[in-house]
Amino acid sequence: MFLADGAKAPCGSRFGCAFCTITGERDCSMEAMLREEKYSYLAGLNRFRNYLVATQWDMGKRELVGRKVSEAGYVPVRPDVYNLATRQDLLRYLLTLDALEQERAEQAEADLATGRVPDTPENRAMAQVQFQMVSPQQLVAVDFHWSLHHYAHSAFPAVDIWHDVHVLGRRYPIPEVQRLQKVSIPAKRWYPVGAFDRDAPADGLRDYKAELWNRYRHPGRPFSHCEVDGERTVWFEEVESFEVAAEKACAFVTCTYPEMFIESRQHAAIDSARFWLNEEIVQLPAGQAARYQHIAKRGQYFANLMARLNVTPEELDRHLVV
Repeated sequence: MFLADGAKAPCGSRFGCAFCTITGERDCSMEAMLREEKYSYLAGLNRFRNYLVATQWDMGKRELVGRKVSEAGYVPVRPDVYNLATRQDLLRYLLTLDALEQERAEQAEADLATGRVPDTPENRAMAQVQFQMVSPQQLVAVDFHWSLHHYAHSAFPAVDIWHDVHVLGRRYPIPEVQRLQKVSIPAKRWYPVGAFDRDAPADGLRDYKAELWNRYRHPGRPFSHCEVDGERTVWFEEVESFEVAAEKACAFVTCTYPEMFIESRQHAAIDSARFWLNEEIVQLPAGQAARYQHIAKRGQYFANLMARLNVTPEELDRHLVV
């Protein structure tokens, strides 16, 4: 987030989001800034913004499974938000931008320390990281929600990408793609699921192992689990709005996960959603537990259906629209 000076965008010179797509195909205000060397470190943010604009009408990057179940036990099937694979790519791009900015700042600090650049207030400022798009706290929030998704391949799907970029050192440059023009969204179809029990089982956020071990690992709790609308779920705490414990999140992402990332791939994605709740790293908004249980059951149902049918995510998508 920064003050955009220079040429004015349609909404005028603004203090706003680097990824604003309201300005259309180009962000003239940002491009005017990038013509100055001192703002060159922001070029990646503009590439990311342009990628969002270019892929807005790519229906192949869209989620098909709807959110609500009809009274007759059907979910809508129609392109909606970005699908998980696309969201994972977007996270890879953002984390790469964060890593490159850290490297730029470290190099600037080294240049300052060795006298390769003069010691000025401007150079001292640029020896500091100028932006971080994804903090550990934000990453855990993303990970929790992705862990409920039917196409997440294993536990900690977002933290695994952070590890890939920040620990293993992989970099994911933002591709330049041709902008697709607006298209008509396909008609809505319906797929039968019953109460997420028609062709595959789903118990959502229930954690059988935690029910056995919580009395020993968390003896201060009055119960080993919680109940939502008569269904058992993993232990969770409720607060006014969705929260992630920042220190616990940072400790897990930077210290704990690198020691267990191979083991984590042996667990289903929903296991990490249960973990975040049971360890009180993620806290749910008051009165919304039933909603998250519904999301968890939906994701688990389609993950189990994919296993039952022995198909890939792409094949399941085709199955849903037939």
